[in-house]
Amino acid sequence: MAYADDFCEPSTQTPTDPIWGNHRIEMSYRALFSNHLAQMIPDPTPIYTIPSPDGRWIARARVDPSTELLTWEIDSLSDQVGDIYPSGMAWTPDGDGFFYDRILPFSGGHGLYFHAVGIPQRQDPCVLYHAEQPDWFYQPHVSPDGRWLAVSILNGSAANRLTVMARVGRTLSPPYSIIPHFVGRYDVIHWQEDQLILRAVEPQTPNGCLIAIDLPDGARTLVLPERDLPLLDAAPLGEGWIATCLRQGRAELCWFDTHNTPTTIPLPGLGTVDWLESTLETPPNSAICNLQFAIRFAYTDFARPPQIYRWRLDEDRPHPVEEIDLDFAPADFVTRAHTIPSADGAPVPIFVAHRRHLPLKDCPTLLTAYGGMGHALTPRFSPDVLAWMEGGGVYVSVCARGGGEGGSAWQGAAVGVHKQRTFDDVLAAARWLIARGITRPARLGLWGVSNGGLTAGACLTQAPDLFGAVVIESGLFDMLRYPHLGQGRHWIPEYGNPVDPSDRAALAAYSPLHAIRPGRRYPPTLIVTHDYDPRVGAEHSLTFAQTLVAAQDGDAPIRLRVHEGSGHGPPAGGEAWLVWTEERLTFLAQHLGLGQ
Repeated sequence: MAYADDFCEPSTQTPTDPIWGNHRIEMSYRALFSNHLAQMIPDPTPIYTIPSPDGRWIARARVDPSTELLTWEIDSLSDQVGDIYPSGMAWTPDGDGFFYDRILPFSGGHGLYFHAVGIPQRQDPCVLYHAEQPDWFYQPHVSPDGRWLAVSILNGSAANRLTVMARVGRTLSPPYSIIPHFVGRYDVIHWQEDQLILRAVEPQTPNGCLIAIDLPDGARTLVLPERDLPLLDAAPLGEGWIATCLRQGRAELCWFDTHNTPTTIPLPGLGTVDWLESTLETPPNSAICNLQFAIRFAYTDFARPPQIYRWRLDEDRPHPVEEIDLDFAPADFVTRAHTIPSADGAPVPIFVAHRRHLPLKDCPTLLTAYGGMGHALTPRFSPDVLAWMEGGGVYVSVCARGGGEGGSAWQGAAVGVHKQRTFDDVLAAARWLIARGITRPARLGLWGVSNGGLTAGACLTQAPDLFGAVVIESGLFDMLRYPHLGQGRHWIPEYGNPVDPSDRAALAAYSPLHAIRPGRRYPPTLIVTHDYDPRVGAEHSLTFAQTLVAAQDGDAPIRLRVHEGSGHGPPAGGEAWLVWTEERLTFLAQHLGLGQ
């Protein structure tokens, strides 16, 4: 790792030195975080494990951070499958092999391949490829009986196409499209005999509904109609359905009977349901033959690590499958939901989290948002957020337009020429926090990563006087050249095309790099990038940091941190994760006065 102080030559000091880029760090700030964070270091090497349905094999994936591509290894075999795009893999039910999206070695495009276990990858056949659209990528799904392969085809927008192929052994029928155009989002939820259950988000159902597609003729039946809440996931339960929805950015779990009448299932707090599945189980003190329908799901929020819960139709609330040992009490923290008006009057949900008995008066406050790509920034556990709250800070998450917290309409409200609405929502939240006396500009911090880094960069350059410190990682800053950097060409449906005059005018109006004004006073800012970032590219951050330093009229530090040998986003875990997390929190704590 390397530092640059005011964009000078990188420092030779190690990250744990008390001198940090020629700026002394009070070591007490590190002590505030390090003890707690050290107990919750993630695994340094992210490994995804997917067992075959028949239990014979376990596939383990290693991630190359410089490319974000996967290499799958099959346990007990010297069987490696590389250059895999992380859009998902699908085992056949008999464990004979799996389908995967492979980056083609010469063209760089995508193809859907099948790998038979124990056979060299060079012999894997390509089963689907669009030569005219090499950037389309594939997400395979195999039916439990192995008779059907469904392939979601994605192009970087929120929409997808859906193609199916019949399977007989390793032989596939010619593909035929059941969703032939990019008109909506269709996610595979469940398989029934010769029937595919999809979550369909279409122009006429922006919050999503469940539909059944008959195979092979493609006849369509409505299973669960659209509600006023965005639908995320669903699973069959008895003769009805259990569904996860979003209510103003937080999860809501509902049971729908045969008449589609909903019953809300209480959750432990304001948080996130990551996955759910239906099961058959024997209740306690019951005969083995007395099986009952139940669901299992994972729940998390700002103060609770992910935990698996179970619920049956005869119970009033879910219960943890097993207790987990924690060195803190989730009940000591509280999250409150608020709705604030944006610049155009649109209601924007925000979450304010802190220690339960903390007086909300002039508090060091960390504000974050994502606001793009349809990604829903829902409350979930992170050790760094917990450490910030334990230190006496307030953590605020904004459900800004452009994200998925309010469904597809919420995302579409801040796409292309309307992107400024995302930044207006975040700035409105900052002004609301200040007006309520929860914090003041000198104690309000801003943090964003990736698209959230674009959000933070735009807010920093549009209203630098609102913030006491800013940390931006892997952000997009040059919005007039972004299609030529990293994987930016895939995001034209999200941001617009700089070649188009109307799109270019909108991009130029908010592009953080082009919004920097010489002679302005900018708050202390830490800009972080990764020299192997394949997604955004380091050039965004390098150019932005250099331009911001040249324009700075005050004495507040502008720092650049380059993580060497790493890809997009924070380090995956281990000591590198701990060092980076301590650095980010220390920078914010020092400049916002946490603990003072």
